[in-house]
Amino acid sequence: MSEISDEEIADVLRRKTAFFDERRRAVGTEYYSNRDFWERMWETEWNMLNERLEKREQNIHIEPLPIEFPKITVDGEELTLYSFDDFILLHNQGIFRETDFVIDKRGRWAKNVIQEMETYGYAHQKTITRDKLLVMKWMR
Repeated sequence: MSEISDEEIADVLRRKTAFFDERRRAVGTEYYSNRDFWERMWETEWNMLNERLEKREQNIHIEPLPIEFPKITVDGEELTLYSFDDFILLHNQGIFRETDFVIDKRGRWAKNVIQEMETYGYAHQKTITRDKLLVMKWMR
């Protein structure tokens, strides 16, 4: 096992200090209301990042999990079911390509979901109540 030099230790300490400083700036004054909580959380995050880095350095290749969304049948047509949050996430990344799909509003007010979806250029086609879910079919 190779020895760690003082320069390497100093570099790690600089990176960790910069990491904590950046987190402190992001949280703002909220940090001062509960310093112990935030520092414990950031310490855990720092450790997780270092574990990932070590795995990468060991050339461990981790395959990403494929994202598969459920399909439901609406009026004889099989459509993909997305939660509203998943839709927003995929759309904001620029990787949402569906034209006909179903949105599960997940506890949000239907009126607000409809307004938000219209800002993305989708038209509300039909509201379906199924399996205790309010599902909305959308069409571009």
